[in-house]
Order: sequence, then structure tokens, then C-alpha cells
Amino acid sequence: MDTNYQQVSWSCMNKYVGIITTDGQSHDGFIAHVDQDYVTLAIPTNEMMGHMNGMPAQASTYRQFGFFPGFFPRRRFFPRRIPFGSVASLFLLPFFI
Repeated sequence: MDTNYQQVSWSCMNKYVGIITTDGQSHDGFIAHVDQDYVTLAIPTNEMMGHMNGMPAQASTYRQFGFFPGFFPRRRFFPRRIPFGSVASLFLLPFFI
């Protein structure tokens, strides 16, 4: 049975999923975009947590809007494009905040 991962990806759009590829790699993230040949995951990072040390955001470590001189905002997600030809399995994962 051949699974149509493009159709499954469309039904799981904006949901937290896990993908295992045919070469054994596993990726987890939110499905951000689906096109004819690729699925794009938005993979969450915890890059800002090291700067914040579990404390609420402070102006010296984080600005939500705009730029501060010499400061470039860090992304909380980074994209990963995975071709449908290399997807071995795609499954939903629970996401807790």
C-alpha cells in the first residue's frame, strides 16, 4: 500500500508532527507549508531560553517588536524542507506548552 504523504500533510497542516525519513533520520515540528514535492516543517528551538534563564523577558535580552542597535532578533523556529520521496512515516505528536 502506497501512502499519499502529500494528502496526509495537507490534513495535518499547522499541527505538530513527527517525520521519519527512509535514511533513518527523524524530524519533529509544525507543518508550515506543503507543495507538490516537499513538506516544510517549522522546527522549534530553545535558543532564547539560555539567555532568559527561566526568568520573564527583559529589555536587555529580548525585544518583541523592532530592532535594537546591534541586536538582531533570533528566530524561534527554523524551516526544514523534506521531499515526499524520502518520507517513510508521518505521525501526529502531542504538543504541550
